[in-house]
Amino acid sequence: MLMEEEVTVLLRVGLIFVMIPVVVLVISLMIKFKKQGYGWFLSHLILFTFGALTWIRILETRAFTSSMYNSLTITAIGVMWAVSMVCFAIGLLSLSYLKKEKEGVDTYPQ
Repeated sequence: MLMEEEVTVLLRVGLIFVMIPVVVLVISLMIKFKKQGYGWFLSHLILFTFGALTWIRILETRAFTSSMYNSLTITAIGVMWAVSMVCFAIGLLSLSYLKKEKEGVDTYPQ
């Protein structure tokens, strides 16, 4: 797919412009509430951002690198994404269990 040269720069700047405030929000929530679940969300955001930036780099250099290198990089990005989603799920589960513990409800899902 052909793209204008400025598109990848806009993608990178847009991603960073969105992710920095979200990371700051998660860090402030982690400090304020001192819950381990926010650390898992932070791990998810860092892995996702690194994967997205790597994907944008592939868009920039795909014509100059071998298809095998691109395929291996895309595979690594997929693994990073999967690990980031596991971090996200653990964060959700840990925060939902903490809320139930405060309410005095059984902490294990039915």
